[in-house]
Amino acid sequence: MEEWISEGLCKILDFEIPEDLIKYILSIQNEKDLNEYLKTLLDFDNSQHKNFYLELTKKLFPNKGNSQTKQQKKKISKNKQQQDFISEQTPVTQHVKTDEESKSKKKTKFVNLYSQEGKNAQVVLLKGRHHCDCQALKHDLINNCLQCGRVVCKQEGSGPCLFCGNLVCTPNEQREINAKTKSSAKLMETLMERSRPKGWEAAISQRNRLLEYDRTSERRTRVTDDDSDYFSANSVWLSSGERDKLQQYQQTLHDKKHASRRNKKMTFDFGGRQIIEDNSIEHEVDEERIRQITSTGGATSDPQILRPDMFAHSLADRDVAPGVNAPLLQFDESVNQESQGYSSAVRSSWNQHSRIQDLELQEMSDSGKCLSMHQPWASLLVEGIKRHEGRTWYTSHRGRLWIASTAKPPDHSVVSAVENQYRVLRPDEQHKFPTFYPTGCLLGCVNVDDCLPQEEYAKKYADTDESDSPYVFICSNPISLRLRFPVKGQHKIYSLDKSIHQAALKSIQKTSKMQAEEANAG
Repeated sequence: MEEWISEGLCKILDFEIPEDLIKYILSIQNEKDLNEYLKTLLDFDNSQHKNFYLELTKKLFPNKGNSQTKQQKKKISKNKQQQDFISEQTPVTQHVKTDEESKSKKKTKFVNLYSQEGKNAQVVLLKGRHHCDCQALKHDLINNCLQCGRVVCKQEGSGPCLFCGNLVCTPNEQREINAKTKSSAKLMETLMERSRPKGWEAAISQRNRLLEYDRTSERRTRVTDDDSDYFSANSVWLSSGERDKLQQYQQTLHDKKHASRRNKKMTFDFGGRQIIEDNSIEHEVDEERIRQITSTGGATSDPQILRPDMFAHSLADRDVAPGVNAPLLQFDESVNQESQGYSSAVRSSWNQHSRIQDLELQEMSDSGKCLSMHQPWASLLVEGIKRHEGRTWYTSHRGRLWIASTAKPPDHSVVSAVENQYRVLRPDEQHKFPTFYPTGCLLGCVNVDDCLPQEEYAKKYADTDESDSPYVFICSNPISLRLRFPVKGQHKIYSLDKSIHQAALKSIQKTSKMQAEEANAG
């Protein structure tokens, strides 16, 4: 009986059934209790599960089936003699039934779910060692791994730890191993030879290989694309020495680009009575120097990509097409060196006399960059009253820049002082100052035309003393949003949330459309 139940459940549930579960099913004395318990294991909507349940009830409760057939015969009877005969027989069957019911009522057994028997009825233990994260809450505890601290349950079993490979066994097995006898040595060998899950060795080797790649950051591939035109000093593929050299070179270029105009070189030609100003661009990126630092020369400099000895095998393949006496190709190293020298000369001359920046593309594109400002200066900037914004740091951003206000509310005295400052600064203009200065929201956007150092700004805008900061943003085309979106500001220029950015763009488009319709109607 136990073997039949085990085979049937294994067939429909696709896993090995523990013996405790089969014993518990056989101990059930009532069909109602059996039905309630098997509902937790079987799917009665499945015909295969339903047929197994019916066969199991027939085998466990055969008497109940006989009594039901006799009662059906009693209902089918038509003549009176058959009814009398059945009525004479029914008291005996009814008496037997009452005895069975009384026995079944006496033998009704309730299982406590919190007892060991109740736990065995609920927990399924798979055959073999399998990874389990129950922390010994569902299965019995084997022990803790003394190397990595993993809690090993009965499902994982005694043997090598599935995480670090250290031996984990029960206290009784550990005491036997510590005895250092022949049986303990045999037990130790048996436990260590227990098979791990399928693919465990391959997973461990893959993990170690990836960790080694991450530790050494060795470059094993070479990709030539548009990114090769630029360099990054923080690339993970660079060694520490290359990274330090690139950072120093990057700092040197930055210092040259933002150096003071007082250090500019000028040549006095007394004979020709003229002053020659040095307009050469010294802060351009030298690609040759970058290649020397990163040790990644041109594609033809790699001996693995194009080697002269790769043509040596062509002599042996000459007889593949007999009768064809075409001249063999030979690699000339001098031509390669001359081409490299010419390309480097052209590249150096290009870097000295050419500086291409796609300013129109930057002005047309909107990458969702935002700058947080205190009130009332933020609202004055998007309303077009404030046109120059000072900062202590330089930015290469050009084009649309979104303006957001910080969460700090403005002081009324500061607002009045700033408004009076712009009335005095531009007395000819009729300013319409905002009546309300909202905080913690997206106000609008402006176009950043240029970022000038203070010396150049003072010369170019001598009549305007709007900002005395080290760097000044020259802004134009202010657009104020009618619908304000709440945002949380960050340091310097940051990226807006994509959803807020799209909503702000739609709001600007809708506003411009309404203004165009009003202009056409007027």
